[in-house]
Amino acid sequence: MLQRRAFFALLIAGLFGGSARAEDAYVPPTLSVQLLGGASARDTRLQPLAALEHVRASGISGVTPFHYRLEASVFFLRFLGVEADMLGDSFRVAANGNRFDAQRWAGRAAVALRYASQGGFTLSGSLGYGAWVAPVVVHPTLSTARAEQLVSHGPVARLGVGLEKGRFDGSLNAIVQAPVGGDLRVLTVEPRLWLGARVWDLAPTASLWLGGDVGALLERSGETYSGVTVRFGLAARLTLHAPRPSAKPVEGAGASDGVLLVRATLPDGAPAKGADVSLDGAKALPLDASGELRVSPGNGSHLVQVSLAGYRTASERVDVVAGEARTSTFSLLALTGPGRVSGVVRAAAGAKPLADALVNVAEQSVRTGADGSYVLEKVGPGPVQVRVDAQGFNASEEVAQVPPEGAATLDFSLEPLGKGSPATVRGLVRSRSGGAIKASVTVRGLKQKVVVNAEGRFVVSVPAGEYTFVISAPGHISQAKKVTLADGEQAIFHCELLTVAR
Repeated sequence: MLQRRAFFALLIAGLFGGSARAEDAYVPPTLSVQLLGGASARDTRLQPLAALEHVRASGISGVTPFHYRLEASVFFLRFLGVEADMLGDSFRVAANGNRFDAQRWAGRAAVALRYASQGGFTLSGSLGYGAWVAPVVVHPTLSTARAEQLVSHGPVARLGVGLEKGRFDGSLNAIVQAPVGGDLRVLTVEPRLWLGARVWDLAPTASLWLGGDVGALLERSGETYSGVTVRFGLAARLTLHAPRPSAKPVEGAGASDGVLLVRATLPDGAPAKGADVSLDGAKALPLDASGELRVSPGNGSHLVQVSLAGYRTASERVDVVAGEARTSTFSLLALTGPGRVSGVVRAAAGAKPLADALVNVAEQSVRTGADGSYVLEKVGPGPVQVRVDAQGFNASEEVAQVPPEGAATLDFSLEPLGKGSPATVRGLVRSRSGGAIKASVTVRGLKQKVVVNAEGRFVVSVPAGEYTFVISAPGHISQAKKVTLADGEQAIFHCELLTVAR
């Protein structure tokens, strides 16, 4: 009776208190699937049963190395949904010198209610029907024994409280199974504690949680059967949310809509103007010159993501409440880690891929594959000098500008070895700040045109001799570099131009 009263009280809270904002807060349907694996320790005692032949006084004790549980829930409305779970234990039993396998399982399905406050507190409950078994030892003869399962079935009620703050989540639940039929009517009470963290937002509508689950199972059937089981394990939970409507500009919001202010700053405290803000995967909106954006995304929980080139993407979930203004503040962190360089090594004549060429950068080296491709991991960031050696070809060196935690592409075209072959000069021109500039390169004494691409790279082949290269760019101070080249030699330099003072 007490369980029924608690359930109906929760029903009223869900219908009236939990849905107080249902008129002005859209909460999308949610699917949650959790898989748990672990172990358990059990101790059960059974007295002889007149109704069951071959059942004698016996007990089962020990550690269960294989405990699993699969749970799923779907909430169609803010407060109403369905849930189901299935669990099982597999263990070994010793009796009369014999060892054999035994199992315990339980399953249930229920209608669920929940109340979720804007502060992250949740109150939930469910009422349904289930079946469960009690493992016992039977003795067909005096010298033999085997495990059997005595089934119980009946209504199942669950009551739980939880708290979700940022990336952390915890909940405490109690499940009561009241038998109304079966081989052995066993009343069970199961308290459970879950503590977890959201480790990955797979998409704006999906989240992955990892955590631990600890619980106990208390079993009783009058004076005939009693048992205590302690369970513990690790669990992974995947939560999926239906897509939300796109955010509305503040001026287009309804009178009952809440307002969200997104503010982002750079590491030095300056506004992150131009950063993109994405709400629940919808089209990104830019921050203004003060590093702020005001939107009305609809009342309820939203995933806010802020991204800016050269900085790590930041995200958090924010609850928007009707008639209130909420602020979400981000401090963006600059990307500083190493990146990668990849490309293809080919012969200059015919562009044939060169396999097994040695590609070196600093103390790291790799060999090209059959298609001439290579990948250098964890290099840079900044200018990285890459050298390629291949049998029968002149060595080649070039500079790759590797962005922090990004990727750069650098292809090589090798000339075959041969006396009298022209020398090759390769270079990279950048501003002192590291940015690409529109530069020009000339070689004194030669009328040959040097082409500089948008990244500031150039390659020029010249006969052996001494040359002066002049590098210039609008708004920058020109530089001159003198280079002495031998037949077939490869030369490389990286040039940074200073901005003209104003």
